Amino acid sequence: MRSALARTLLRCSRPGRMREFERYQKAQWLPRTELEAKSREGLTGLLRWACAQAPYYREFCSQAGLDPARLQADDLSVFPLMTKRDLRDRQERFLASGRITSNCLPNATSGSTGVWFEFFVNRATVDLRAGNAMLGDSWTGWLPGDKQAVLWGHPREGKIARSLRGRVVATYVHRSLHLNTYDMDETVLADFAARLRTWQPVMIRGYAAALAFLSEYLTRIGIDIHPPKGIISTAETLTDEYRASIEGCFGCKVINRYGSREFSTVAQQCEQVAGLHVFNDRLHLEIVRPDGEPCEPGERGEIVVTSLDNRVMPFIRYRTGDLGRSQDGTCACGRGFPLLAAVEGRTSELIVGKNGKYYSCLGRRFFGVDIAGIEHMQVIQETLEEIEIRIVPNQGWTEESSAQLTTCVQDLLGDVHLKISLVEKIPPSPSGKFPFAISKVSPFKP
Repeated sequence: MRSALARTLLRCSRPGRMREFERYQKAQWLPRTELEAKSREGLTGLLRWACAQAPYYREFCSQAGLDPARLQADDLSVFPLMTKRDLRDRQERFLASGRITSNCLPNATSGSTGVWFEFFVNRATVDLRAGNAMLGDSWTGWLPGDKQAVLWGHPREGKIARSLRGRVVATYVHRSLHLNTYDMDETVLADFAARLRTWQPVMIRGYAAALAFLSEYLTRIGIDIHPPKGIISTAETLTDEYRASIEGCFGCKVINRYGSREFSTVAQQCEQVAGLHVFNDRLHLEIVRPDGEPCEPGERGEIVVTSLDNRVMPFIRYRTGDLGRSQDGTCACGRGFPLLAAVEGRTSELIVGKNGKYYSCLGRRFFGVDIAGIEHMQVIQETLEEIEIRIVPNQGWTEESSAQLTTCVQDLLGDVHLKISLVEKIPPSPSGKFPFAISKVSPFKP
C-alpha cells in the first residue's frame, strides 16, 4: 500500500522523470541496430546544434572550414578533446546562448580529480537522466515506491537530505533513507546498522568504499541486516575485494554503475553482473589512448564522452579522466545497449614507475595479500620519485610488514623513495570519496 502511494506521489510531483522511466522500460529492449541508429541521429543533431549555437564550436567550425548544417555523426573525430579546465576557464564559450539564461539549471562536478567547475543543464535533461537512473535502479529488483537506502557523502546532497523538505520528500515520495558517509567511525557505522535494520530497504546504493567499510563492520560485529534485493555500487572503483566483502555481508548481487556529475549514469551492469550497458541514446562513448587515438576492443584507455542530452552546455569529446575497456557483442540479458567490459579507475589513480611502467592501483592486493597488519591504506604519488603510503594499522602490523611493503613497491616501480605513514584515519576527499590511489604524474594527463 505504501509503495503504491509513494509511486502516485512521485508521478504527481515528478511527472517528467516517471515518464522517462516508463519510456526507458520499453526502449531498453529495442534491437541494437535500432539503438545505434537513434544514437547516430542524436549525435548528428547535437553536433549541428552546438556548432550553430555555442561560440566555441561555431568558431571551431569556421576555422576548420566545416558547415554546421552538413555535419554528420562521423565528423565527431575531427573535434578536439576537451578537459575539465577547458570548460571551467571558458564557460561562456561553451554555453549554447553564450551566456547564462533562465533555462540554465546549475550543477557542479564533485572536485574529486582536483578540478571543480560549474556547468548547466535544463529541466528536460534532469528528468531524462533521472528516469535513466531509475531504470538502472530497477535492474536490482527495485521499483519506484519501494524503499531504498543511499550511502552518500557529497556535501550538496547531505545539505538537501537534512532540510525539512528534503526529509519529507525522501521519506514519503522517494522512500529513501540517506546515510551520510562523509565522516564514518564505529559510532556512525553502528547508527547506520540500526537504521538499516529498521528501514529494511529493497535496494541499497552508495560509494563502493563506503559500502565495503559498512560490510566489513557488520561482518566483524556480527550484525545481520535484512537482505535487500540488490546493491548498486557507484562513484568509485568497485574492486574485487570490495565486491566480495559487500556480497558476503548482504547476501545479494552487487551491480556496478559508472557515472559522473556531468552526465549522471553513463553505463551500468544489469542482473547478469557482466559488462556495463552504455546508455547510447543519451551519450556517445569513446575509449582513447594517451595520444587520443581510438583503442581496440578490450584495450584499456581513457573514457571520452559526448553528451547527446544537454543542449544548454554541449559536452563534446569530454575527457572524463576515467579508464575503461570496451567489449564487443551484446549482453545475455537481451538488451541492445553496447557494452563496457570494465571501468578500471581514473587516470589520477595510475601509479607511474621510474622503470617506465604504470599500474591501475585499485586495492591492497596490488601490493600482495601476505602483508600483515593493514586495516586501510592509501597510496599518494607526488612525483615520479616519491611515493607515500598511508596505513591505518591493526595489531598485526610490524617492522616486517613495513619491509615487505617497501620491497614490493620498489619491485613494481623501480628505485623510488617510499614514505610509510601510520595514521589513525584516512580522511575522505572533498566529495566524500575514499580514493585508494592519488597520482599527480599519470601518463594519460593532457
